[in-house]
Amino acid sequence: MAHKYSVILVTLASDGGNVWERPREVLETVANAGYDGVDLDAEPDRIDAKQFKEVASMAASLGLKVPALICAWGGWHAGEVRDLASSDEAVRSYAVGYTKKCVDLAASLDEPPLIEIAAVPPQSEYPVTSVPRPTLRRNFVKSTREIGAYAAPRGVRVAIEPINRFEGYAGFLNSIMEAKSVADEVGADNVGVLADFFHVNIEDAALADTLRLAGDSLMCIHLADNNRQAPGTGHIDFLQVVRTLNSMGYSGYLSLDAVPARPDWKTLVNTSIHFMKQMEQTAALQDRIASAERMAAG
Repeated sequence: MAHKYSVILVTLASDGGNVWERPREVLETVANAGYDGVDLDAEPDRIDAKQFKEVASMAASLGLKVPALICAWGGWHAGEVRDLASSDEAVRSYAVGYTKKCVDLAASLDEPPLIEIAAVPPQSEYPVTSVPRPTLRRNFVKSTREIGAYAAPRGVRVAIEPINRFEGYAGFLNSIMEAKSVADEVGADNVGVLADFFHVNIEDAALADTLRLAGDSLMCIHLADNNRQAPGTGHIDFLQVVRTLNSMGYSGYLSLDAVPARPDWKTLVNTSIHFMKQMEQTAALQDRIASAERMAAG
C-alpha cells in the first residue's frame, strides 16, 4: 500500500529552507523528492495573505497538495501564549480566536486542509502540572467544541495533538489515548487525533498498538524517529509502522517533522522519503512471499 507523504515546512526554515524566503527552491526540492504535499505555517496575522496564496499556488503548480496547516502552540514556536486549556478566560479566548483565524485561512484554499490543536502551558511544570487535570480537560474540551463547531461548516477538520510531558502540560493530554478520549467527548465528526511519533514514543505504549487504538480517529501523522530526527536514524520499527497502517487502511498523510533538520534540510527531505518508500516496498514483498507460501501449501 502506497502512503501519502508531506513535509512540515517550518521545520526546514532554521537550516536555510525557509519557504517564505526561497519558495521555489524549497517547493521544487520537496516535489522532486517525490512528496505528495507540504504543510504550511498557520500564522494569518504574520504571513501576508497574498504571499500565502502565492506559495500555496506554486505548490499546486508543482503537484503538491496542502494537507495541513501547522498552528503554533509552544512559546518557542508561537512567540506568545496560546493556551486552549487556560483557566484565564481572556487567555483561552485569545487562543480560540487565533485558531478560528487558522480555520478561516484553511477554508480559503480550494481543498481546505486540516489544522492541529494542542494544550501547551506558558511554562513547563514537570513532573506534574499545578493546575488540576479535570480543570484543564474541561477548559480544553470547551475550546475544542468551539473550534470544531466553527470549523465544521467551513469544511475544516481539527486534529488534537498530544504533547509530551516535558513540552506540554505534565499529566494532561500527553497521550494518544487521552487525545482520543477528548475527541470522543467533544463528539464532532470533524474532530480527531494526530499522532506525532516523537511524542508518542515518550508517552504511549507500543507504537503499533497506539496507532490501532487511535483507529478511525487518526487524521494525520507527524513523522520522525524517537530522536526527532529522520526516520531510520533511531529505534522505531518503521517496517512495523507501515504494516500497521496498511492493515488499518490508513489514508491520511505522514508529514515529515524532524527537528532540527540534520545533516541539512535537503538531505533530510530526500533521505526520509527514500527510507519510507523502502519500508513500503519491503512490506509489499513480505506480503507477496507470504501469499505465495500460502498458495503452495494450499
